[in-house]
Amino acid sequence: MQKQNLTIIYGSRTYGGYDFEALPLGAARLIAAEQIDQASDQARASVVGDALRVVEYQMAEDEAKAYQVAGFSGPVPPTVQASVDAAGITPQEAAESILQEAFAWRNALCGIRAARLKGKQAVLQANTHAEAEGLADAAINAIRASVVGVVNA
Repeated sequence: MQKQNLTIIYGSRTYGGYDFEALPLGAARLIAAEQIDQASDQARASVVGDALRVVEYQMAEDEAKAYQVAGFSGPVPPTVQASVDAAGITPQEAAESILQEAFAWRNALCGIRAARLKGKQAVLQANTHAEAEGLADAAINAIRASVVGVVNA
């Protein structure tokens, strides 16, 4: 976690350009929690891109599921057809690929959420600066591990 040149408003005071250890413990806890949130934001963006891409992914997943339920027969949904055209694969392969990707990014998002919530709760109850730092580092590492190997299409 970042430990130098930190800025936070804590109580009625703004601490600007501080080192982590020089902050009051309450402010240090908040900085650690903020850094966990920042790592989560970065990890989510690496998996799904922006919010509109999430909508696109959801549309593709919904259409691929419907196509799967239909036994991969009938009209090919537009988002599945886009994958067919892009990758030169069959509609069934495209639908299955979309569903595999959706499973991977949903699992990554769940992992990020779990590590973020657990980490923030832990750092907000830390008894020392060193404890808050260690807990934040552990949460940030768990968040980053949640997205290893997951790519966005």
